Amino acid sequence: MNAKKWITSLTFLAALIVMSVGYAHYQKVRTYNPYELRNGDIVFQETNSNQGIAIKAATDSRWTHVGMVFFRDGKPMVIEAVQPVKVTPLSRFIARSPKSFYAMRLKEADKQINADAVSKAEQYCNSVLGKDYDGQFRWSDDRIYCSELVWKVYKNAVGIELCKPRAFSSYNLKHPTVQRLVKARYGSTNALPLNEVAVAPSDLAESTLLVEVPKKKQ
Repeated sequence: MNAKKWITSLTFLAALIVMSVGYAHYQKVRTYNPYELRNGDIVFQETNSNQGIAIKAATDSRWTHVGMVFFRDGKPMVIEAVQPVKVTPLSRFIARSPKSFYAMRLKEADKQINADAVSKAEQYCNSVLGKDYDGQFRWSDDRIYCSELVWKVYKNAVGIELCKPRAFSSYNLKHPTVQRLVKARYGSTNALPLNEVAVAPSDLAESTLLVEVPKKKQ
């Protein structure tokens, strides 16, 4: 190999190494968890799908999705209501929207989340795994949406209502983005059941029973 080809090969190899290191750093940043998480912690994120934009408009909050943390073989996982209700590795959950990742915990978690509560939570979660996502945000158990799932886990496992469910009419339904989503999901804005109760991610984030999870010590 002549000198020119040898230098070109070295340059190409160096570029590959730099790209690999850069990608590894990028992946680490995208999946970094700054919190000391425990079983039962509630994790939030902001998304910008059509539904996410409508939820932000209806609730005047950045939070559009929420799940609950549990540990499987020592690894942090998130049970979440997407399509369908499923278990997602925490790193994958964070990677969807790493800059908006936020975690909250029950104020008296040490007292409330014991072995019995964890067992009841597992039973409830197992009963809803695989259920379809509820795009109409109904309060029935036939289908389920993200914040409804977290609320009902706590209600069934600990007997705590993290917040009071609110009627649809209490949200900002007049926003054009919200109106478009309602029409797509219900066929008509007039078909929306205004007295149906719901819990939005923002309602959980504003719960007086929750506090932000402590950050990891640097």
